[in-house]
Amino acid sequence: MAPSHERWSLSVSIARAWLAAVGRGSRGARGTVGLAVGRRLSAAAAANGWMPPREDKDAMKSRLAQAQKAAAAPPQLAGVKPRPVQSAAVIGSGTMGAGIAMCFAEAGIPVALHDTSQEALDRALASMRKTWESAAKKERISPQDALDFSARVSAETRLDNDSMRATDLVVEAVFENMAVKKGVFAELDKVCKESATLATNTSTLNVDEIFADVRNKHMAVGMHFFSPANVMPLLENIKGAHSSPETLATAMALGVKLRKVPVLAGNCFGFIGNRMFEVYAREAMFLLEEGALPHQIDAALAAWGMAMGPLAVGDLAGLDIGYSIRKEQGLTDPKTRPADTGRYGGTVPDKLVLLGRSGQKTKKGFYDYSAGRTPERDPSVEDLIIQTSKELGITRREISEQEIIERCVFGLINEGFKIVDDGIAAATSDIDVVYAAGCELPPAVAPVPIPPFRPADSDTLWRLQISGTARGSDSRCSLPTRLARSKCWKACENTRK
Repeated sequence: MAPSHERWSLSVSIARAWLAAVGRGSRGARGTVGLAVGRRLSAAAAANGWMPPREDKDAMKSRLAQAQKAAAAPPQLAGVKPRPVQSAAVIGSGTMGAGIAMCFAEAGIPVALHDTSQEALDRALASMRKTWESAAKKERISPQDALDFSARVSAETRLDNDSMRATDLVVEAVFENMAVKKGVFAELDKVCKESATLATNTSTLNVDEIFADVRNKHMAVGMHFFSPANVMPLLENIKGAHSSPETLATAMALGVKLRKVPVLAGNCFGFIGNRMFEVYAREAMFLLEEGALPHQIDAALAAWGMAMGPLAVGDLAGLDIGYSIRKEQGLTDPKTRPADTGRYGGTVPDKLVLLGRSGQKTKKGFYDYSAGRTPERDPSVEDLIIQTSKELGITRREISEQEIIERCVFGLINEGFKIVDDGIAAATSDIDVVYAAGCELPPAVAPVPIPPFRPADSDTLWRLQISGTARGSDSRCSLPTRLARSKCWKACENTRK
């Protein structure tokens, strides 16, 4: 098990997508967030202060349990028989690959862990054994369980082997790079049997492009485990354009067998979880540029109900990961940045990475960690942020906790409506499942902040409209979705009459 502060944090895979997303612009079809927005929003917030609707802890647990049950059994897969998975392979022995392999071993499924480096495999196997031995010492599992789990994991350095030719399902978990992933599946396509299910663990990339050169595209599916995979319960199963009902049913049934919380998602950048949090992360970076400091943003959102603020989560994930993705996309250099990028949110984290401040692993990121894992304010970072505002021509101002909450959280909620409206998620209850299982809200907190959606939650919709009015009709945090207008807005209007 991960330390408690990691278990209750937003998943690292979501955090990595946030770090990549801060460079993605806010213009185009999704609207523009201007510098005057915050001032108008502050005025609206002063008259219409908002905190999350809350519900009884038991009521929330019951509602989420029902939502998880519904998410695990999509109506379109009713009666579809999944293929059996009696053996598995995982490609890539890094933190994610090793964690996924642990899930199979703990579920009683023999798994072959593949990597081109024997040294990397040895490290992964040693780390897995250490984790299970530690769990046994803490009496979370028995000593025999630890031995059995380890015995179910084998290691291979070559893809072309008897084990791979016989395996029922393969999960690719290599570096988040399209060319690398396509190269892996080009090799697997030559080796795997016709009945093998091919899965990619990508957290953001287009699964149809990843499987573009695979012969049996109907056997391919996205299976996005959240990090650390052996701890986090959420599993997003991504439907490709050619994924067959049997393949999707296999992924969903496997998720249940692995004791995960499976949710079926459509194919788009970031799918459900990472796409929804993209707005949240970028808005936090804009707030830094406009006048807020890291501790103010994180404190406001923690007070609202998040287990950790976005900047502390970024330090936990590693700021260098997002920087590498933004650099590959051509976003870090203004000369190569796409013309339709809009306002760039990666300026501050880019500078931190170039100064060697990658987060907790380097003992410094947005915060200082020289004394341990507790984030401490760093005056040099605050000076860098203030200087960056000057370089961008932004006059800094006081930003209230309420503005921080509304700009970040309303964007997150509104993007959730868009995800349902676009058909990426089947229902708002699926968004709730992703939010709760991907963020793993602490059950000890009562009353707890609800996930983004609650049945007939007219107050949230009303506040979204207030925010949208304050920001202007083209804002990302306005209420433009057909779903919200057609299904929820009438109830909201009736409530307020």
